[in-house]
Amino acid sequence: MLKTLNHKLAQLLMLMLPVVVAACSDSGCIGNSSSIPLAAFYDYDTGAAGSIGPVTIRGIGAPGDSCLVDNTTVNQVYLPLQASAGSSTFVFDFHDDELPPDTLTLRYEAVPYFHSSECGVMYLFNISGYDVTDHLIDSIALPYQVINNEDKVTIKLYF
Repeated sequence: MLKTLNHKLAQLLMLMLPVVVAACSDSGCIGNSSSIPLAAFYDYDTGAAGSIGPVTIRGIGAPGDSCLVDNTTVNQVYLPLQASAGSSTFVFDFHDDELPPDTLTLRYEAVPYFHSSECGVMYLFNISGYDVTDHLIDSIALPYQVINNEDKVTIKLYF
């Protein structure tokens, strides 16, 4: 009788093991756990979403001045911010000898935010201002002052 009870207890523990292991995993973190602004391109006259290209987009001051887009046509691009810097600058090179590259500098405060035990800590970026040249970029709009991990357009670049 005791042997049967031990056998049933062992079977029960084996059945519960996957549930316990799954409860300890980080698969409960749904979505993006990084706050990276998504920039999209728009026509200034019509407001319609568009694309730009060929363009090369680089992040200045990032290790190796990271190349985000290399001589291609794009309608959206993620522009990763440097949490420790307080500002990030991006160069948009349109590969036109008569048109100098445009630069966009975003100024912000990076605020650590505890999302959840599954996702951990991420940064929220409170945008305090920006500077942009206007060789081909006409203007920009920031529909949200706080950049979080939601996958939405947070920077609108008008051409």
